[in-house]
Amino acid sequence: MRLLLMHADLIAYETLSRTKVAETDIVAKDAMQDALVAFCAVESADETDPEDIAAQTAAEIRAVAAKVGAVRVMIYPYAHLSSDLARPAAAVSVLKETARVLMATSSLEVRRAPFGYYKKFTVICKGHPLSELSRHLVPSQKGTAADTCLSSP
Repeated sequence: MRLLLMHADLIAYETLSRTKVAETDIVAKDAMQDALVAFCAVESADETDPEDIAAQTAAEIRAVAAKVGAVRVMIYPYAHLSSDLARPAAAVSVLKETARVLMATSSLEVRRAPFGYYKKFTVICKGHPLSELSRHLVPSQKGTAADTCLSSP
């Protein structure tokens, strides 16, 4: 999982057109103020343990939200962060599970932008020292307790 996290004054998007891998039953237009935006690219390696990568992603988003004082999160599919993407169905599943875990394990308001659409969007980044962070998470090796966050805080 590749993550680009931005603490934003505003995130707003509007779907313009579907791709052939677009999910159905979506929110076509949405906006959040004072939110942590989690741009996410689900990678092929994440398919080996999707529940683990969703749990790790939720934990990382939760931790960063706590550090920056965000109470809202927008999960935003962003394939442009990786050249080794998971299959679309697997990616949607991981993103939905990440949102589910976040909602079950925190008091954060969580929304998810739709997968497989061309969207126009606006982000107004807050600009403080922790307002822009990137992370690379990999599925845990069974039987190890290794830290899988490969970037520095």
